[in-house]
Amino acid sequence: MFIGTSYPKLDDKFRLILPAKFRDRLAGGVILTKGQEHCVNIMPSAEYLAKAAAITEGMVVGTPNRRNLSRHFFGMASEQVPDGQGRILIAPELREWAELGKDLVVAGVGRHVEIWNPKIFAELMAAGAQDFANYTDGEVNLN
Repeated sequence: MFIGTSYPKLDDKFRLILPAKFRDRLAGGVILTKGQEHCVNIMPSAEYLAKAAAITEGMVVGTPNRRNLSRHFFGMASEQVPDGQGRILIAPELREWAELGKDLVVAGVGRHVEIWNPKIFAELMAAGAQDFANYTDGEVNLN
């Protein structure tokens, strides 16, 4: 389980130093991919493979929606192995997707980690504050 939020900076080579609390669980390899709401997801390789299997299960050609989901999920994915200092490279197309600059927000969100533009993250959190306030234990459908 990934929990907590950090506020790192990208270095001059567009590398992120993974927060220390996440490094051990991500040391074996990660996949970076487009996240919803314009963030970048970091997933342990095993988690990514499980999601990939769910997306492609039984898919020969699939529906237009399924093909589009596949394009978004796989098209910009980047396999990385953190270096000895816990750094990973964020590819230009993923930085552009998430509007990332030097300052970042890195949030643990359960089974994966998200990388955010701080302004977009703050706006998203503010917009969802009332939904969170209204959440009740056991509620799983947050439509």
